[in-house]
Amino acid sequence: MATGQKPFDAMTLARGPGRRIRALRAGRGWSQEVLAELAGMHRCYIGHVERAHEIHASVVQQAGIAAAFGLHPGVLIDGHPGPDPAV
Repeated sequence: MATGQKPFDAMTLARGPGRRIRALRAGRGWSQEVLAELAGMHRCYIGHVERAHEIHASVVQQAGIAAAFGLHPGVLIDGHPGPDPAV
């Protein structure tokens, strides 16, 4: 590990997508119910993901949530947009 670098914290990494999902949802004024309906999931599952109780959301589930927002799944995973599909 490089000098001054913090040790890897798996829970911080796991909470990232949930925090981003909550921020995106709140920014659009959506309830968990609205997001769940758009993503084709149960409201309780969205709540679990947002609170990082469900830290093993599958790629398919994350893609569904990202699609509900009209975003690339990379935005949820690491906060960065994915590749430009036009390229």
